[in-house]
Amino acid sequence: MSVTLIIILVTVLFSMAAWREPSLFDKYSFKPYRVEKYREYLRFFSSSFLHANWTHLFFNLFTLFFFGPAIERMFSIVKGGSGWMYFLALYVSAMVISELGTFLKYRHESRYASIGASGAVSAILFSAIWFNPTERILVMFIPMPGFAFGAIYLLYTAWAAKNDYSGQINHDAHFYGSIWGVLFTMLIAPESIGHFFDSLASFRLF
Repeated sequence: MSVTLIIILVTVLFSMAAWREPSLFDKYSFKPYRVEKYREYLRFFSSSFLHANWTHLFFNLFTLFFFGPAIERMFSIVKGGSGWMYFLALYVSAMVISELGTFLKYRHESRYASIGASGAVSAILFSAIWFNPTERILVMFIPMPGFAFGAIYLLYTAWAAKNDYSGQINHDAHFYGSIWGVLFTMLIAPESIGHFFDSLASFRLF
């Protein structure tokens, strides 16, 4: 079984357990205030396995299911048999790094909490875009090259992080997770940098 499928299985089981026992949301969601005051660092990781409902769970895990195996294969090509460890390192590190902006912004607000794997999944998605920037992605059933989607996505999440005051979507996690996905891939596979720009240079829309 691939690492992607194991992560998906654990996330589904943990989310379902929290739906049956809501106290798990309070115990394991990402609460910057409690991390700051009580050093509950486990929340950086545990919150990624919690989801509000089936819709929230589906969209995150569908994206992971689609792009995760591709990144596992790419890391295996680059790093051989230890490729799965680099994939896992990307996913787990993205859990933490994607939440750093949220932690700094809300560490003094006791009522704030967030859940979901969006930050870690964004890292996997953008690693895939970095490896294959001209690969077309369906966005609302509209195909567009990955680099175009990536640029739009980053601009939107950066804007939304400053202007969405509802607090229902953690745009900061999306943004920082995406950036980390690219940086991690560049560090692990520096040869991908030249490939990325060569792909852009040879790209033709039609």
